[in-house]
Amino acid sequence: MIALQKLQMSIILFQKDFFENKRKIFKNKILILKGGIRYLALADVLEILEYDLKGRNAKFLFATDGSEFLSLPRTGGIARREGVNFRIDPIINHQGKFYVSLRSINRLFNVDLSVDMVKRQVFIRQPGLIFITFRGDTIRSLTNLLNTTAKRLLAVNKNLIEPIPAGTRILIPTVQPNSPTLENRNKTVKIKQTEKAPNIISLGRNLIGTPYRFGAGPYPRSRRFDCSSYLQYIFGKNGIALPRTARAQSRRGSRIGQRDIEPGDLIFFRRPRYSDNRVGHCGVDIGNGHMLNTYQSPPGVTITRWKDPYWLNRYITAREVL
Repeated sequence: MIALQKLQMSIILFQKDFFENKRKIFKNKILILKGGIRYLALADVLEILEYDLKGRNAKFLFATDGSEFLSLPRTGGIARREGVNFRIDPIINHQGKFYVSLRSINRLFNVDLSVDMVKRQVFIRQPGLIFITFRGDTIRSLTNLLNTTAKRLLAVNKNLIEPIPAGTRILIPTVQPNSPTLENRNKTVKIKQTEKAPNIISLGRNLIGTPYRFGAGPYPRSRRFDCSSYLQYIFGKNGIALPRTARAQSRRGSRIGQRDIEPGDLIFFRRPRYSDNRVGHCGVDIGNGHMLNTYQSPPGVTITRWKDPYWLNRYITAREVL
């Protein structure tokens, strides 16, 4: 039997997000050493990175932060992110608690980790700049995991060739902000010719001020929204079923150009806390370049001008679902 060692650590999170950089300290957390691999309690990782555990079955634990769904294997080493399978170290169960390895945390949650064993500190940096490879990773699988293209991946990893050795530190080819452009500033607002758009917007306005929580549980039980659960709720109450995560929502309906966005359309953006090019934020257009959305508390659910340079340079796409 492989010996197991438990150490009490402080975890220090450096997090870049909308409009601010955060530093948080989480004390008295357990790090496990087993077979030369370091592990943290999965529950602590989910709490620190603001993921909500959505359920489980015999094979997987399911978690989301609102951007993407993760399926974490209870046994074995194959995880899944929004339909993309990839390897991690098997999660271990110690005294009824699940523990996940630091190098798997890197792959699962788009963060960089380092450890100071002398000071008993674990450092987590979000977003991560590095992706650590496992056996079986290929250029194609890496492009799927990092939401990029082979050309962009190889442009920043010029010596990357297959077969890719396990433990290779891949630079993540983060897409840089767009050049902001404003279109049709004086465009007349015309709500879509459907009964649903005005009702969706009206319900959304009635919820202004509802607090924000990353990876929020179901409303109204949680009394909180994140960006995608907010859209899921206000559309769902009007008979339009949307999936839970921003990434999945960005695939619904029909893609439309920025100049064609009308009230009731969904708009999607990158978020600073991610470097892997995922869809990180979403809102619903209400006209005149404004959207209903939520991204921090205060203000919680709010109206934001998305035709502002800050949001335009993070704009990804828009979808018509009505």
